[in-house]
Amino acid sequence: MKQILITGGPVHAHLDAVKIITNNFKGGLISDLAYHLSKMADPTDEKLLGAHITYLCSKSSEHPLKDPSVGGGTLNFLEYGNIKVIYHNGFDDYMAKVLELAPRMDAVILGAAVANLIPYKAIEGKFPSHNYKPGDLVPLIFKIAPRVIDEVKRVAPKTHLFGFKLLDGVEFGELIRAAYGVLLESHATAIIANDRRNLNSKFIVTKERAIHPVSQEDLSKWIWDMIQDEYYRTTKLPCESNPTCTGIVKPYPNELKELKDFSNTYSGRWGGFTDTPEGYVFGTLAKRCNAESFWTTGRGKHEEESYAFVSSVSHSSKTVYTVGEKATLNAPLLSHIFLTIPDVDFIAHSHIIPRKFRELGLPTLDYAPPGTVRDSIRAIIGSFIIRDHGLFLLYKKDGTLI
Repeated sequence: MKQILITGGPVHAHLDAVKIITNNFKGGLISDLAYHLSKMADPTDEKLLGAHITYLCSKSSEHPLKDPSVGGGTLNFLEYGNIKVIYHNGFDDYMAKVLELAPRMDAVILGAAVANLIPYKAIEGKFPSHNYKPGDLVPLIFKIAPRVIDEVKRVAPKTHLFGFKLLDGVEFGELIRAAYGVLLESHATAIIANDRRNLNSKFIVTKERAIHPVSQEDLSKWIWDMIQDEYYRTTKLPCESNPTCTGIVKPYPNELKELKDFSNTYSGRWGGFTDTPEGYVFGTLAKRCNAESFWTTGRGKHEEESYAFVSSVSHSSKTVYTVGEKATLNAPLLSHIFLTIPDVDFIAHSHIIPRKFRELGLPTLDYAPPGTVRDSIRAIIGSFIIRDHGLFLLYKKDGTLI
């Protein structure tokens, strides 16, 4: 059973012993998400529940166990079935509990509305209002609170991490830039962006800066599928372990040159690389070397400038074997294509889909995060599109599109 931590409702900061600063949210939508995730089935047995939910909130928040009579517990928590509700007492306690619980979790979903503007120093005891008259000015210094999501991967590097980014009345591009910025800094699996004017309409932003519109009703299934995802890992081989590579000589140098030439030769035919406002470059090229090995673009900010040699991919152990740099996250999918369609010699992947390829009626496959089993092991017979991700063009040796 998957262990999932979900936080919801407002997270307040203390002004003094009795006064707080907080957000105008009760957490109803996150509570609803937690409830639906608690009903998800185990993928190996649809009759079994697949998750235990730990829900962290304040005592005034909405939560999945709204009626205290349904669960046993103490003043500090409620528990019923596969849901446990734990209470926090403000920002410091909230952050401490998230970081304490995260290492035990398969997934952490931070949906609480945190008061990120907190007092620099809380007033000890109760504010002495008897020393002031109505209309007096009271200087208070606030600071931006530490961002809890940025600390989760430090204590729980293997957990799936999801966060939310809420803005109000901004342009769509600004909303996505803000969400993607949080994703990059926190190393989250995905950030769910939405505007306060339409809380039921959400946009899931993923690592390759793909944007996936999703309704509130479909959000739990999206997150559940991503929690189930298994990722490939990379093992770097020493150059000497490859018979075609000695010393600083690259394996298959002719194929590497062909790959570099391919970008220029076909730049007007495959969409090309995409520059993002954050300075990243997305897109992938790959050139077959033999039955199992291929050259492809490297992982990082400048895919068109770095290249990686993939010696082989073990799909049974979910391992990518490289010589030199880490390969693009698309490497397992590229390997699967080369292995299943022997005529494929070049593969070009672009986040841009030129009109002429849309007009070809290429099959559109469901999205899955790059580097996962779900994304890599697909039924493919030729060029295709992945929804909300991009275009994959498969070429023969003579440049014919498959």
